Amino acid sequence: MFRIIRRIFWSIIALLVFWCAWSLFSHRMPWQKGKKTTNELKILTYNTHAMMIGESLDSKLAMLQYINRLDADIVCLQEVLVYKSGQRLTLPMLREAMRQYPYTYYDFKHYNSRRQFGNVVFSRYPLIHKQTIRYESASNISSQCDVVVGADTLRLVVNHLESFKLEDSDFHIDSLTSGNFKESSLNRKLTKTSQLRRKQVQQVRSAIRQSPYPAIAVGDFNAVPLSLVYWTMNLVMRDCFAETSVGRYGATYQRKGIGIRIDYIFCSRELVPLACRTEKKHYSDHYPVVATIGW
Repeated sequence: MFRIIRRIFWSIIALLVFWCAWSLFSHRMPWQKGKKTTNELKILTYNTHAMMIGESLDSKLAMLQYINRLDADIVCLQEVLVYKSGQRLTLPMLREAMRQYPYTYYDFKHYNSRRQFGNVVFSRYPLIHKQTIRYESASNISSQCDVVVGADTLRLVVNHLESFKLEDSDFHIDSLTSGNFKESSLNRKLTKTSQLRRKQVQQVRSAIRQSPYPAIAVGDFNAVPLSLVYWTMNLVMRDCFAETSVGRYGATYQRKGIGIRIDYIFCSRELVPLACRTEKKHYSDHYPVVATIGW
């Protein structure tokens, strides 16, 4: 009896592994290539690390010039920090630097008499039906709008999901080897953050499912490709990088010499990822991700 149960168990595991591999790689097979599209949209997502917090105004403006040179049709920025006045980056400065984009969506969650913080979208196409997806957490937000491209409309969701907010002290060797890991700050942060992020990604997925239009979801999901958050998205959408960048790792975040992929551009199944790349330019602690999507 035990042998039968063991065989069933390993058969299920094998099927799950095959299904995951097929989900990741089947889109890259030859029959997926060469699909003709009549429309294309180039989109960029970038976590700006609070607009390069702590750096000079000249450095911030240089980053914005670099973003302009990437020549995307739609620019989606997370962690945008602007000040009301003073010798810092202000909203009028940001608008002037990105003046080639006639349509904008400023979705600031935190704002006071001195500064504003949140997501910003710059677009060559009209943005309508703007709406904030709010979360319990203090510093995270998703921004939803519809993009009118000629006779077509696309739903766009720009995301900044919960971060672990890890510090060097969380990795102190004593807390990890003392046999009391459950009480460590690292475990507490990992557990709490994972719970919050699971709720957030369900809200994002709900916004996409309720959309009457094909959807594009971009941003900093703070989750690696093996995570539940990633698969929650990938089960209903296409990962543009995974489908077009065979053999590339595509790290979008760098810390202490370790790179991980946590920033994504997803699109609906009826849309076609044509190209996607990570730009290895060190302005923020993240890298920009740029994709071309057709339909």
